[in-house]
Amino acid sequence: MKYHIIKDDDFFIVKISGQPKKNEALQVKSILSSYIKERNVRVVMDLKELEEFEPITLLGVLNGMRKEIDLLGGCLKLCSLKSEILNYFEENRMDQFFNICEDEDGAKKSEWRNYGKR
Repeated sequence: MKYHIIKDDDFFIVKISGQPKKNEALQVKSILSSYIKERNVRVVMDLKELEEFEPITLLGVLNGMRKEIDLLGGCLKLCSLKSEILNYFEENRMDQFFNICEDEDGAKKSEWRNYGKR
């Protein structure tokens, strides 16, 4: 997979595209840590351009990102999930662990928890 990470105002936008590799989940930490170092970070992960959906690989990547962002006191939101991915998340109750929004603008405008004040 390819990761395109940009800083947009108070958000980091992570766009994932391409096909997953075998060790994708292990690479997430090094990719994220080189870009996202701020405390209380707000990250929107856009899955619109994801070509293939392999549940185990994708969940490994998303859990790795969620853990790294949690360690920084931040919050992760997913957006632009294809119906196949959204259905998988709902069937397996993964939508309880990830905050899912329709699109990037919806994610930015939604309510964000402020972990820094806990």
